[in-house]
Amino acid sequence: MRLIIPCFMLLAACSQPQEPATPIPTGTFAAEGRDRLCIAGEAGNYRAGLIIFGSGNVNCSASGRIATEKGQIALVPRGEGSCRISLSLEGDTVRIAEVPAACSYYCGPGATMSAKSFNRADMGTTAVDLAGEPLC
Repeated sequence: MRLIIPCFMLLAACSQPQEPATPIPTGTFAAEGRDRLCIAGEAGNYRAGLIIFGSGNVNCSASGRIATEKGQIALVPRGEGSCRISLSLEGDTVRIAEVPAACSYYCGPGATMSAKSFNRADMGTTAVDLAGEPLC
């Protein structure tokens, strides 16, 4: 029994410190027209979704988890390994940076996610896909 306690103390001392969970504002964010982005969940377990329209109903749509690494925040679509949609948060505004080619699958012809900006929306606004299903 006396040996167990020192072993646990040694394991705890050798553990890598975890990066603290970054608090992220949740809710619905709106851009031009019908473009919407939502963020839901809690620190360490956030999820997000977005829909951005081109002409007509051609759109970009993705939903998945929020990954945070070294202060960077990204939407990682479900089932995706290489697509990372970088998000920057500034107060009540969420901006999408240049989106990598690995994410082109999520956009129809003529629609793009790159350089989009969303502002916090009122309580009655929701983010839904073309079928009306919630993205978050």
